[in-house]
Amino acid sequence: MSKLPFGLSARHAVAAVVLACGGSVLAPVPAQALIEYPYCMRVYTRDQYEDCSYSTLAQCQLSASGRSAMCYRDPFYRGAPGTAYVVREPRVPYSPFGNIDPYYDPYRATVAPPPSRHIHRKPKRKTHRAQ
Repeated sequence: MSKLPFGLSARHAVAAVVLACGGSVLAPVPAQALIEYPYCMRVYTRDQYEDCSYSTLAQCQLSASGRSAMCYRDPFYRGAPGTAYVVREPRVPYSPFGNIDPYYDPYRATVAPPPSRHIHRKPKRKTHRAQ
């Protein structure tokens, strides 16, 4: 078994790479706004798929040219006719306990409260001297 730099074996190096990749996949991802586009393209290959990321029919047709693909208007598009795309906020998860604030954003930076101008001091204790 050959040794790599830092005294690692090849098996340990591969295990470290797998763990690093697995950890990055499980890391939380910030919520993103959902963008809906009015035009979709259906591609007819062995594994058919749809790509709904086109603002205009001309964009879709340009991408579909030369392939076995078809462009169509997305029937579920919620925007007004003629709009290029619609940005929607992601849905707030439902909680049966009712403790989810719909306006809570975990990625918004909170502003620290301003420092208080009043300084709280404890009153001095009176000491009695025996005379």
